[in-house]
Amino acid sequence: MPPPTPLDLLPSTRRLLLLGIKERGEATAEQLSRASYLSIAAVRMHLYALEADGFVKHTRRRDGPGRPTHVYRLTPLGEELFPQGYAGISVALLAAIDAHPECKPRVFDILAAQEEERARAGITASTVEGRIAEVAAGKEREGFFPKCEAVAEDEWLIVLRHCPIIRVVRDHPEFCEVERRAILAGTGASLVEVVGSRARGALHCSFRVRTEATPRESGAEAAGG
Repeated sequence: MPPPTPLDLLPSTRRLLLLGIKERGEATAEQLSRASYLSIAAVRMHLYALEADGFVKHTRRRDGPGRPTHVYRLTPLGEELFPQGYAGISVALLAAIDAHPECKPRVFDILAAQEEERARAGITASTVEGRIAEVAAGKEREGFFPKCEAVAEDEWLIVLRHCPIIRVVRDHPEFCEVERRAILAGTGASLVEVVGSRARGALHCSFRVRTEATPRESGAEAAGG
């Protein structure tokens, strides 16, 4: 059975509305209400949530007298919920990189730096707990199906229960380090460790997040990173 796509992980009603917009290119709440047999109020409620998550956006269109109509379209993030052809291209590119191993560390370092910048850009919370929640929300939108829990004082566990890039991660576990660096940048924690990786046979990818680290732990991280 193929792994679920990011779209599959959404609630069924919101998935239905996204499919309705995708089929039409753009749609109003009234059009989606008729197609889904849901009330307009229910459709609007779900559209507000989808817009808050960054999957859709609306423009106002005035077709005549009265209030303007809101017309919804998918955002680039919403488009990425649907199957993409990146996996095959990624495998080919990584195979080319493998043919020149002297380039591989530099390529992954650039990729990690870009992910760090992207992770920091989406964070607004002032506390570690808030930043962890925002990082998890970002991973949810990307289809990683995350779960976060506090396991001790100043220590949390982030578990990614789905890996949308598992096809390339199995042969290139360097992507786990890219994720670790992105989580570290986004949370602003003192230390983030990979404690489980699907690339190494674990059921899920897991990261331990700490707000304080002892000199021994910091040294170990520097040696392993």
